[in-house]
Amino acid sequence: MQERAEHLHFLGIGGIGVSALAQVALARGARVSGSDPHADPQTNPAIRRLLEQGATLYTEHRPANLSEEVSLVVASAAIAEDNPELREAHRRGLRVISRAEFLGELMAAHKGPKIAVAGTAGKTTTTAMVSFLLQQAKLDPTVFVGGEVPQLGGNVRIGGETGPFVAEACEAYDSFLYLKPDIAVVANIEADHLDYYGTFDRVMESFLRFVKGVTEGGKLIACVDDPGVRQLLAHAPASLQVVGYGVAQEAASRAENIAPGRGVAFDWITPNGQTTVRLRLPGRHNALNALAAATVGWQLGLPMPQIAETLAAFQGVGRRQEILGEVALEGGDLLVMDDYAHHPTKLRATLEALRDAYPDRRLVAVFQPHLYSRTRDFLAGFADALAQADALVVTDIYPAREAPIPGVRAADIVNLAARRNPQAPAIYLPDKRDIPPMLAALMRPNDLVVFLGAGDIREQGEAFVRLLA
Repeated sequence: MQERAEHLHFLGIGGIGVSALAQVALARGARVSGSDPHADPQTNPAIRRLLEQGATLYTEHRPANLSEEVSLVVASAAIAEDNPELREAHRRGLRVISRAEFLGELMAAHKGPKIAVAGTAGKTTTTAMVSFLLQQAKLDPTVFVGGEVPQLGGNVRIGGETGPFVAEACEAYDSFLYLKPDIAVVANIEADHLDYYGTFDRVMESFLRFVKGVTEGGKLIACVDDPGVRQLLAHAPASLQVVGYGVAQEAASRAENIAPGRGVAFDWITPNGQTTVRLRLPGRHNALNALAAATVGWQLGLPMPQIAETLAAFQGVGRRQEILGEVALEGGDLLVMDDYAHHPTKLRATLEALRDAYPDRRLVAVFQPHLYSRTRDFLAGFADALAQADALVVTDIYPAREAPIPGVRAADIVNLAARRNPQAPAIYLPDKRDIPPMLAALMRPNDLVVFLGAGDIREQGEAFVRLLA
């Protein structure tokens, strides 16, 4: 891209991963265009940045969007084979690669140390924490992360040629197999993306292939508390240097005395010494995310006190327990939050963290299931996790790339959750636009309302805050 002013076209440019790649292409001197029906600068900060930097964006997929100068097309995994722009690119013989392939090529070409953060849950926050550590240590990292991180300037940071390269390694569709890092982090392994993998065994096979891709003499930083990770370690290549982290006694990097609250704290112990880490974020899961990031920093030679001080200043990632508003009511304020949780484990961790952080508030969960296949595969898990809430609202499934599956209904989550916790009101509202006015009638002073899901449910959280105001 630096040698010649190429024109790159991105399909699905509104996605968090594709928009990051487009921003890098622009920064390196390429012309950039892209298409996405969801490319809205009002709701998507990455799209806003792309437009400000000179990208040409379209909100409708048409063959005419590919100018004659386009030399490379980068496509999101959500782009179907019958997409008119994709068909036009193939007709013209243009090179077409996936988002994952492009990210892999960028990592392979990078001259500095390469770090990839994987896991079913927690990889976005852990990637952000690792990147913030390296940024504050003046190592000038290049970063690709699956969320908006204000302290990094967004979902991508463009660093120096020899600084670390940090990438969130997503397992969906085997995407992370294009990454060949020097250091791989694996936080946990559970069944997910079964629309692609079919079984947990195939998920495990993919993670094993990922760690086999670590460069010769590289390191695997693995959470030894997690059953899936322990299964992975039993089959990992002997050439890998494994550095275990977790609360287990055998972990080389260990957390003890985890103290819950508005900001979780723990004692961090390594063979080099011991220090206390205090976070601004709640939840045991965030303690483990921070421990993973701290272990990366420790392995790169950063002093433990410096790591603890930097993690204490980390402010979090957008859509991860993000406060949308706090509205004063007679008798107490009402707190409204947004979280990306869309898997039972993530929902459970988020709700437990909020319960720890705000024990005196009634916890109201508003959930938008993501994908018909995920709703089918984890129906009972969703109900179990959401039954923790004091009140529950569920709206229709966000389909993303999928067509409806007969017999798969969001209402079944409500029915099951109500059986698990009969004392908690549980409501199914098929039209998400009905949520703000319904909540306005349901709410009590001192409530905490959290909007949950990987779709567009955040918009209703913002609308609810506006309605209250």
